[in-house]
This record gives sequence, structure tokens and C-alpha cells, in this order.
Amino acid sequence: MSDFVVDASVAVKWFVAETDSLVADELSASDHRLFAPRLILTEVANALGRKAMAGLMSAAEACAYLRSLPQYFDGVLAVDDLIEPALENACAIRHPDLIYLEAARRLNAQFITADHRLTAKIAGTGLARHVMLLSAWRPE
Repeated sequence: MSDFVVDASVAVKWFVAETDSLVADELSASDHRLFAPRLILTEVANALGRKAMAGLMSAAEACAYLRSLPQYFDGVLAVDDLIEPALENACAIRHPDLIYLEAARRLNAQFITADHRLTAKIAGTGLARHVMLLSAWRPE
């Protein structure tokens, strides 16, 4: 069993039909342990709010999805100790918001994201070994 850190780009797919939503569903149903920094609650709330405002779901559905989000994780991590190292890495590779990646490094886990731009920025760096695109994940 492996540990994975997932970001909001993956978690939103558990509630909204998007590209790779089926892969995200398989990941959540797998025997792998899933983690995320507490920041995921805010990011998923923002994404669900945008979906509700676009008429893709009701506000009540968005709130229900958000309430169920912690159940998908084996742990939701405090971010205080992750912020400064994430900022240092963000400056080094010139890409913001690397708190999820830092969480994966701390847990010696793999970070799974649907963010192609992020994975492209990290490719070729020492951080790349910690990152996997959701579309590349396969159940074992």
C-alpha cells in the first residue's frame, strides 16, 4: 500500500464529472492511503462555489460535497510547517502553491495532481520524483 497526497484538482473530480474523474474515483476507492494539507478544504470550496455559480450544481450540493470531503482522506495535515519550504521551492522553480508537494515530501509519499502546467514546471527537477499526473496513475 502506498501513500498519496492529492490536490484540489483531483478532489473536485470526485464530485464533478470532468476529464479523468473515473481515474480519481478509482484512486479514492483503492487501498492506498490518501492525504492532503488542510488547504484543500478552501480550494475545493472555491472550485465547488464556481461550479454552483455556473449552474453545474446547487449551493446545497456544493455544501454537501464539501462536508463529505474529509471522509476521502486518511489524514488532513496542518500547513504551518509546510508553508516556508513550499515557498522556497516555488521561488526556485517559479511556480506558486507547492504546499501539496511539500506535504508529499514530508510523508515520503507521491503527490498526484491533474495540473499539467505544474507537472511540466517540475519535470527535470529533483522534485519530479514526488509528482504524478492523475492520468498516469493506474490501480495496482
